[in-house]
Amino acid sequence: MSRVVYWVSPMLGSWDVRRGEEVLSHHERKRDAVRAAAKVARAERPSVLRIQRRDGSIESRRLYGNDPLPAPG
Repeated sequence: MSRVVYWVSPMLGSWDVRRGEEVLSHHERKRDAVRAAAKVARAERPSVLRIQRRDGSIESRRLYGNDPLPAPG
């Protein structure tokens, strides 16, 4: 089973919560987008939430559920 990947991404001065190319919700404040994305990601485990900065770089990553791919070695 693979992880579902959710993103909090900047979009024209506001923030989108996405799963793949699908926009799940749109928020004026980043913290609201992160809360909404975390709620959805926790409900659909295993999942990963990737949070971007305004410049598009990755700020952080949150894992939810057991990791289906254990680390090698």
